[in-house]
Amino acid sequence: MYSDKYSLCFQPDEVLIEQVKIMKLDLAEVIGWYHSKNSLAHLTIAEFQASEKDIARMHQQITRCCTGFAPIETHLTSFGTYPNGTFFLEVDGVAKPQLKSYAQKLFQTLQLKNAYKCTDPHLSIGRKLEEAKIQQAYATFKQPNLSFCCNQIVLRRLNMERRQFDIIQYYPFLSQPTSEETQLTLF
Repeated sequence: MYSDKYSLCFQPDEVLIEQVKIMKLDLAEVIGWYHSKNSLAHLTIAEFQASEKDIARMHQQITRCCTGFAPIETHLTSFGTYPNGTFFLEVDGVAKPQLKSYAQKLFQTLQLKNAYKCTDPHLSIGRKLEEAKIQQAYATFKQPNLSFCCNQIVLRRLNMERRQFDIIQYYPFLSQPTSEETQLTLF
C-alpha cells in the first residue's frame, strides 16, 4: 500500500511565522545553510507515514479533537537546545502543559503506529547543528519575547520535490464541549 509522510503540528499565526522566518535568515547570514532554515514556523506534534485511506479516517478524528480544544496564549521567551543539535524557541511554562495535553489526546485518539511523537512542545530554529553553530546562534539573538495565540493544528504532507512539508488541512480550535464531555455531565 502506498503511503506518504505527514506531519501534524500546532500552527502559529502569520505574524509569528514571519518573525521566525527573519530569525532563520539572520542565523543563515552567520552560520550559512542549516537544516530547518526554509521550514515555516510550527510546533511538531507527530510525523508519520499514512495512506490516503488512513488520512480520511484521521481527518474526522482530528476535527473531533480540535472541536474541544480551546485556544492557548503561547509565549516564547527563551532559547533551548537538544543533544541532537536542535536550537529552538522554548514554550512558556503555562502553555507547555496545555499543548502537551492536546498532543496526548491526539496520540490516544489517532493511535499512530511507528510515528515520531514530540513530547516537548518547542519551535525549532535549526536542527542538526554542531556545538560551535549552536553557540553562534545563542550569540546572534537577544532574549526572545514572542507570542501567539495557538488556535489551530495543521496536517502537512511532505513534498518530495521541495523537501518541505506542505499544509493540506487546517483544524481550528472551537472550544466546544465534545460528545465525551457532554455524556459525562449527564451522569
